[in-house]
Amino acid sequence: MRYVEFLVRSFAFSGVRIIECVDCYWSSVNKIVIGLIFPKNKIMKNLFLIGLFLSTTTAFAASPVLLETPVTYAAGASVVDQVKSECQIENMLTTRVGDVLRKRNKTGDGTVASTGDANGAQVLRLQITHILGVGGGAWTGPKAITVTADLLEGGKVIRNTKINRWSVGGMWGGFKGTCSILDRTAVAIGKDLGRWVGDPSYVIKGRAGGRSCAGPCGRSG
Repeated sequence: MRYVEFLVRSFAFSGVRIIECVDCYWSSVNKIVIGLIFPKNKIMKNLFLIGLFLSTTTAFAASPVLLETPVTYAAGASVVDQVKSECQIENMLTTRVGDVLRKRNKTGDGTVASTGDANGAQVLRLQITHILGVGGGAWTGPKAITVTADLLEGGKVIRNTKINRWSVGGMWGGFKGTCSILDRTAVAIGKDLGRWVGDPSYVIKGRAGGRSCAGPCGRSG
């Protein structure tokens, strides 16, 4: 049949939307009927769009991720014994990272015991490699936590990273203790990992030994 060209244009008139095509054959006009939306077909159109949305949402639903507990110290980890015993940094990380994953998963508490069953969820394993900080709060300088993170699926590591976060306590840092300041860094690590587990392209600032400030930086941060 004769080849025709239509100017691409969509307009509405008397409740009928006509969608014209470019470079189409008369023999294919029956396929264009999808583009002719009449009032009587609105219900079917809406049902189709809803079904498409639901299927897309399911396809891109975030896989649940659980933090393996307990969080442990790596062999040879550098930490002052007094800070280790008083601050219980492994518990800080369990709380802060677990809470982020709980909100992300929208179920459970965001954690799984190392001896437990993840029920198909991915598992995030953390190890503390370095703690910068002594007693005396902000008056003795910045406080920092460095951890390695492994993301496991089916028991195999599929991604890993290293994070270092530091803080001097924020605006009122001079009135905060060492443990309180370290908790700020644990919060920042939790936020970083919440993005990292769901986005392979996300690069954590301060990873691989770099330093990234938790909260406002500088002497007043």
